[in-house]
Amino acid sequence: MRAKDRPILGEKSGTLGAILREFWPQFLLAFLFPTLTVLAAFAVTGCYPFGERTILTVDLYHQYCPFLVAFRDKVLSGESLFYSWNDGLGQEYYAAYANYAASPLNIFALFFTAKTMPVFIGFITCIRAGLSSVFMLLFLSANDNRRMDNITVVFSASYALCGWFISFFWNIMWCDAVVLLPLIMLGLRRLLAERKCGMFAVTLAIAIVSNYYAGYFICLFLVLFAPAYYVCLFSAARPKGDPMRMCFKTFVGAALRFAVSGLLAAGTSAVITVPTYLILRNCSATGDKLKPDYSLQTNLFDFFGRLMVAANPNIRDGMANVYSGLVIVLLLPLFFLLPSRTGIKLKHKIVFGVLLGIMYLSFTNRTLNFVWHGMHFPNQIPYRESFLMSFLLVFVGFLTIRRIRSLGSKYVTGAVLCSAAFLILYEKFGTGNEGYIQIGETLLFLIIQGAALHTVSNINSRKSEFFCETLLTVTMMVEIFSASLTSIGLVCYHEGFTSYAPYGRHRDEVESYAAEVEGTEGHMNFERSELFPNNVCDLQSLYNVKGLSIFSSTARESFVKYMRNYGFHNNNINGLRNAGLTRVTATLLGVRNLIEIDSTQAVPALFEQEYKDGTITSWGNPDALSVGYMTEPSVIVYAPDYNNNLDVFDKTNRLVKSMGGENVYKPLMLTPESSSLLNTTDEEARVIVYNSGSSADKGDFSFTLSVNEADIGSDVYVYANAKKGANVTVTVGDKVRKFEIRSYQIITLGVFDGTPMKLTVKYHENPGQALMVYGYQLDRAGYDHTLDILSDEQLVVTDYNTTSLNGHIDVLDDGFLFLTIPYSEGWSAEVDGEPAEIIPVQDALMGIKLNKGSHDISLKYTPAGFNIGLAATAVSVVCIALITFIPMMVRKHRKNKAAASVPAETVAETVPESVIEEVPVGDVLGMNEKAGIPAEDAAGPENPEKPEVFEEIDNPEERPGGPENGAGPEADDE
Repeated sequence: MRAKDRPILGEKSGTLGAILREFWPQFLLAFLFPTLTVLAAFAVTGCYPFGERTILTVDLYHQYCPFLVAFRDKVLSGESLFYSWNDGLGQEYYAAYANYAASPLNIFALFFTAKTMPVFIGFITCIRAGLSSVFMLLFLSANDNRRMDNITVVFSASYALCGWFISFFWNIMWCDAVVLLPLIMLGLRRLLAERKCGMFAVTLAIAIVSNYYAGYFICLFLVLFAPAYYVCLFSAARPKGDPMRMCFKTFVGAALRFAVSGLLAAGTSAVITVPTYLILRNCSATGDKLKPDYSLQTNLFDFFGRLMVAANPNIRDGMANVYSGLVIVLLLPLFFLLPSRTGIKLKHKIVFGVLLGIMYLSFTNRTLNFVWHGMHFPNQIPYRESFLMSFLLVFVGFLTIRRIRSLGSKYVTGAVLCSAAFLILYEKFGTGNEGYIQIGETLLFLIIQGAALHTVSNINSRKSEFFCETLLTVTMMVEIFSASLTSIGLVCYHEGFTSYAPYGRHRDEVESYAAEVEGTEGHMNFERSELFPNNVCDLQSLYNVKGLSIFSSTARESFVKYMRNYGFHNNNINGLRNAGLTRVTATLLGVRNLIEIDSTQAVPALFEQEYKDGTITSWGNPDALSVGYMTEPSVIVYAPDYNNNLDVFDKTNRLVKSMGGENVYKPLMLTPESSSLLNTTDEEARVIVYNSGSSADKGDFSFTLSVNEADIGSDVYVYANAKKGANVTVTVGDKVRKFEIRSYQIITLGVFDGTPMKLTVKYHENPGQALMVYGYQLDRAGYDHTLDILSDEQLVVTDYNTTSLNGHIDVLDDGFLFLTIPYSEGWSAEVDGEPAEIIPVQDALMGIKLNKGSHDISLKYTPAGFNIGLAATAVSVVCIALITFIPMMVRKHRKNKAAASVPAETVAETVPESVIEEVPVGDVLGMNEKAGIPAEDAAGPENPEKPEVFEEIDNPEERPGGPENGAGPEADDE
């Protein structure tokens, strides 16, 4: 695939169709190589349909895939994206959509079922790799005389399969930023050099809409890169009046175009970002504070280790994933040694050196890291902006490879020897995560790539241009392929690729059952169902069933913390699961059905089986209350204190009493029997305290205790404030139940029938220095009395959808309608057709004060700020259309007018004006340095020779069009 001799954006090849027809082999190779490489990695790791695994790992398994399924369900059913009843008793899905599922590529998910969604994710991940390469191909070509050859292709692939992508490929919500970044930068080039703003504004808007968080990375990077790019493209040596002259006028003009286009891009995304921002203000992802810290957290020596081939994918912690190809590592120092006659002047070296330095400091300085992550300390997944470093490295490497022969092979040899010395030293002194796999692969390819670069850079080599181009292309592709397979394989090894078969198993049956029983005899018109085993945090979204489990960065933090007080497993910031559900909490929260979707003993052994069809089993809780019921107003001010009161049963009693009920739990005696690595001095007590001793102890931490006395027919519960999950064995006579528990959850032993109960809890990690174990039983009399009080005045739901709920209630006395719906500023209420105030309950749940009598209740949800965002989007879209199409029409009119004024016989001989406009003659990063003249002149009719792949720069004083004629690079800069 040889370089073409005509500029891509020239008169004859200015349209996309013409570009594709002329350069289709390069586009095809640029797309297929990364796509097939990722596909091969998935095949090797046994992903479906090549095996029984999926790429669902880490949060892709728990969050991204379920929310993508929810997006599919909503679109196909015509539901609103604003809200979902499925997760967390109800969640503001619009923010979750913006964070997890807003990629334009997700529209293709509509053609897949919920069960096959992992297949779609794997497929679209491969496509994203190919698109990243194609778009980088366009950007690099625009900075290289608009040439496309195999070198352009392989450097584009280096970016597409950089360390960020082959480590975070599963993080599908941020991948679009990697895909779109080169297009945005191409748009920036057009904005600066051609004063065309449309492409920049549109692509940046798409990136922000696709994911506002990753879009923030790009916006922040643009603030740094745009002025640096201006310095590279513009020259103070140009004559006055030249649009590419570096001066105050052109700088201000470029800055204004950049600012206006950026604001319009942000405005276009406002319909997504404004409501999402207002929701995020109440989430754990915001609100972090930092005292300025200017110290460096890592050292440069270990950071260089991150550039090794197949550098260890750091997902939980560790330094940034910045691998970009070994050739690029070798070329990086050579860039700063290039002589000025190549067009790479001191200003270019300073500009790119500063940019690379800032990116490195962003990885190692705590304050800068805080800023890059949106004034927030990320929870795992470190240095999420590291793909920007790879973009810079590839760009710098590409600029260097085209000029490599101006240095000669001795410099390449020096770079190879220095790299080899580093590997030797790293094996001895390095403290990073790179081991012998990375060192070995790097050493192997250092020999191979060093030899290839030596051949390419040798001025006296008799090898043809085609041979040199092919040699470097093939060796780089082999390295990239090997690194991708290794890194993706390491992600599979360390994080685990989950099985295909169980994910979404029996989904249709479960969804149908929950929908069909709702509203039938013995069931309410609005009721919740919990699914077991809950091995997927957002299981409710995956199965399209209403419930209380949720794990989302957009979850209201105060809601999660509030629910933690009542014995549910959660992470105290953005995650809550049904683990820890009891009869009391199931009743208060309206959980009517407990459905077993796979064989498990984790379902609380408290309820009667109501349904079984061979695939699913359902237990019923006929006591479940409606989504709204009358309570005393004192529930509004009851504030459980988690930090000073670890007894979740006591706090539940206080909650129920604030509603107007009675105690629903009462303590019982626990008898310790045995323990391992956990010590206690207690004999028989209501609270047993275990101490774990040294935190360095290894092995299983376990305790066994028994319950010998309780009220016959009462539920028996144990709660341990353990920070780790465990395996549990409950023995009652000859019956044994085994299941897993999670941190900070209530353990249900079952219903007491007079037979002593034995509980064994085994932790595989230290559960905490002081483990408090509480024993309680259901106070049947108090529970029944409370149920009578609360069930007497319930909201009868007449109809509901994803943005509204309507019902009727008969109120016997003035009180508070308690709604088991998470509080949000987006909710509005009407009582009997009149607006009513929604009152937050500890900023977690909500309700409405009602007077005695019959009332019609109407609740409606619209994301706060949506209307403002929609207006801003509409205005911005119109403005972008105007600044894009009006100049286009003006240019077309001028062109037609000029053509009409020129005799027909001379038109064909006239140099197209668009070529000159789109390729400034003195553009340093768009110059044919072989002859020191513009590419379109070098490859024109009088100079039919194609530009060389690796250009040898001779003495500028001896070549035509030298500095004295003002046509070569020397005329562009002082």
